[in-house]
Amino acid sequence: MPGGVTAVAAAKKPLHVVKFGSSVLAAPEGYRRVGEHVREEVARGHKVIAVVSAMGSTTDALFDTAKAVAAEPPDALVGALLATGEEASVALLRIALAAAGVSSTGLTAGQLSLRTRGALRDAEPVGVDTRRIAAALACSDVLVVPGFVGVDATGAPSLLGRGGSDLTALFLGHAVGAAEIRLVKDVDGVFPADPRRNRGLVPLATVSWDRARCIGGGVVQDKALRFAARHRLGFRVAAMGGRGTWVGDPTPQPCAGASGAVSLGRCPPLLSSSSACPTSRP
Repeated sequence: MPGGVTAVAAAKKPLHVVKFGSSVLAAPEGYRRVGEHVREEVARGHKVIAVVSAMGSTTDALFDTAKAVAAEPPDALVGALLATGEEASVALLRIALAAAGVSSTGLTAGQLSLRTRGALRDAEPVGVDTRRIAAALACSDVLVVPGFVGVDATGAPSLLGRGGSDLTALFLGHAVGAAEIRLVKDVDGVFPADPRRNRGLVPLATVSWDRARCIGGGVVQDKALRFAARHRLGFRVAAMGGRGTWVGDPTPQPCAGASGAVSLGRCPPLLSSSSACPTSRP
């Protein structure tokens, strides 16, 4: 892994890791908008790793179908089934990028091989072959990869829990030494309270990892926030084209006043290639 990190970090163009969630990719138009957004990033001189979630409610629909087939489907097979949503999303974004005139490389979950440990439906990422990522980025300015899914030590498909694409992006950004990590959402940042229930709220300009966890609201996966705090990894949460919120202020802030918040003292800790272009599905 160290050699791969060096190769990626030494790239002449700044590398951005950008995650696009299911709500942003809710329909074909969403893929076209994301394709244009990535094209603009490339035009500004950046290389991009695009981490994608499944389209819209695909994950829930697939899980409901599995439960309709069997009351208790095996975790490994559930992982294999749900991963198809992210695989399809990789292909759809690459189609949108091609239409926008942007060359891209794609890796399937198996090719990316994000290694995990723990429960198959709520696993923790522990490693990735950054040499493969470096090789892919040597072939094109854009690499599209699936979020949410990994593989455990036995090779079984694993999932990073609900909202796990956030964790995928942060883990990959940390592994490759990205110049910027951005989580693109359908809201423009982290708000001090639920903006759907409190009209007139504006997103916070900056917020600490702990404070973001205390506010909650599901904007960023809690496990991803704990990973970022552990590694002191700053990142931005924003809507498409928005300024959003910078998450990473290390100054702890109390949780008083946050609806449903827990005290900081009770926040649970985080559990502790060659030069040839890699093959990928179109």
